[in-house]
Amino acid sequence: MTLKVATITNSPLLMNKRVLIYPVNRTDVWWRYVGQNLGWGESVVVSDVRGKGDICVVDRFYAEVKRLSSEPDPTSDLFTHDQVADIIARCRLLRWLEPRLAQTMVHAMGTTMDAVLEKVNPRVVLSFPIDRYVSDVLARRAQARGIKYLELTASVVPRMSMLLHRGALVKVAAIPPRELVQATVREIANPGFVPTYVQKKTKYTKAKFVRILGYFRVRGVAFKAISWAKRDPLNLHYLDAQPFLGHKARWRDIRIVDLCDAQWRTKMETFPRDKRVMFGLQLFPEASIDYWLRNVELIDHENLVVEAAAAFSKQGFVVLVKDHPSQFGFRQTGFIDRLLALPNVVMVPYDVSGNELLALSGTSFTCTGTLGLQAALAGLTSVVTESYYAQEPDFVMLRERAEVVALAQRSEACRFADPVETRRERIITHLLRGSFDADFFSFQRFDPTQPNPAALGLAHSLGQRLDQLVLEDQL
Repeated sequence: MTLKVATITNSPLLMNKRVLIYPVNRTDVWWRYVGQNLGWGESVVVSDVRGKGDICVVDRFYAEVKRLSSEPDPTSDLFTHDQVADIIARCRLLRWLEPRLAQTMVHAMGTTMDAVLEKVNPRVVLSFPIDRYVSDVLARRAQARGIKYLELTASVVPRMSMLLHRGALVKVAAIPPRELVQATVREIANPGFVPTYVQKKTKYTKAKFVRILGYFRVRGVAFKAISWAKRDPLNLHYLDAQPFLGHKARWRDIRIVDLCDAQWRTKMETFPRDKRVMFGLQLFPEASIDYWLRNVELIDHENLVVEAAAAFSKQGFVVLVKDHPSQFGFRQTGFIDRLLALPNVVMVPYDVSGNELLALSGTSFTCTGTLGLQAALAGLTSVVTESYYAQEPDFVMLRERAEVVALAQRSEACRFADPVETRRERIITHLLRGSFDADFFSFQRFDPTQPNPAALGLAHSLGQRLDQLVLEDQL
């Protein structure tokens, strides 16, 4: 083993490699520390926040915006019309802007990021999961140049992180020891398991709604002022806080508290378990929906969920709607009204856990949420869209919008060929092949003068994972 490590470290393939890092706001210092400790030579932090990073793209971006704005049609050779439409459709900001401005911003950022890639010429681009048009544009231009764009995030496996590529799990060839697989199954398949990134229980009241929405309205005003002070009015970080965006909650949405049904259990119990389906709602807008789903028709999330609920309701199911706890204060009640207008649809109070509902249901529907994984591990029929954890034959996969109408029939007809124990081990083996020991949340409250040891551990583990991917010809 020692000889193998020395061989990897001294391999010419691994000499003088360069990493380009795109951080989100307020993580650039952490990312710089990680990049410097990867063991991969030079790392370059590229930021779209003025004054941040080794390379700041703000001035070049606005120069391109100005140039394109003077043209009759804002275009470039970097993206086709269909690609621009796809980029806009997936971005939580651009899809609410005036179309010409959105197109201008895409082409301007594309030209800007392409110039950065030309200058840096990295072996790999590292960032968090794609959640905005800036990172989407960077990933597309990197791919056009044959450069891999890898997304670092927390693994659902406790104490581990993982790398994704547009939501697909980046796995190594090595199969994890069966003992580790079985131990992980016992931990994650436990009915009381909660992922580390799920917030703790709290009381969901109208007063809490007012505090949340009030804070974010004030934040929006502050960010508007900051954007002008920094001469950066088109920055997504500042615009994303503004209430004009169509997905933002309004004061009238305070009645979300009244839509939760305290009698949900009584209504549920009139249906046998195999006719109960839990609908685990997700954050909206959500990066895992906007950027993990290849079929752009599926990112029309609210309409998709309503259509799916109608399909299950028509098939004689009771639909138990479980909203994401972090969505409280952000959910628009119009969406919930549409769900509750369907027969046999019940909204469960926010303080009821997803684990409790899984124990009471026979089927689960979610798009990319972790509850879909937990449902499969619990032995339920789990209906999901594409995500890092979902594979056939252990999930009922939804890939086309036309499949929604028959979703309930497909779930009822589903008969797993293997026992639940075999399915659990197969799912966890898949996850472990893409996970590595590292504390993803070491970026929180990171102080460069007193670096968190967990950040150094993550950097080393991430560097070793990149080495493995190079050896396996994935980079």
